[in-house]
Amino acid sequence: MFQQVPTRHRPVLIHAACGATGLLLALPVLLASKRRGRHTRLGWAYTVATLGLSLSAFGLFALDPARLWGLAVLGTLTLGWLVGGVWIARRRPPRLGARGWRIWHLNLMGSTVIAFVTGFAVEMTDGNLIAWFAPTVVGSVLIARVTAREVARAPRRVVVPAAG
Repeated sequence: MFQQVPTRHRPVLIHAACGATGLLLALPVLLASKRRGRHTRLGWAYTVATLGLSLSAFGLFALDPARLWGLAVLGTLTLGWLVGGVWIARRRPPRLGARGWRIWHLNLMGSTVIAFVTGFAVEMTDGNLIAWFAPTVVGSVLIARVTAREVARAPRRVVVPAAG
């Protein structure tokens, strides 16, 4: 099947398939318990879809740079958020505190979900300006609420004053 598709249409097919896969996986990944198992398996599938989406965005941009510059910007941001989110989850830097890495991971990966929804909304509305900004506004509020809940769950640091 793939051999019959003209070369110039392949980035569109890859982009659409990765976009649909990412949109379908986003909610199950977000709702899964945050521990090894279902969340990490679905998370890796989501990561592959996001990587494919970002890279295919660059392929599409190369075909029509004047018209698809916004896609290149969104692809670049999404790729950065993805790499950061995966890196934080894998490394869990101790300087961020016991739960700090989770907060960063949540914000970075949540931003990739906003990018998926933004791309979908822009495509469905033929580039309506509201479609470019509404997902970011709504998604940022949701991420802020979940982040606040995560911060409230974080253990409090006890500061012991120096004797003297």
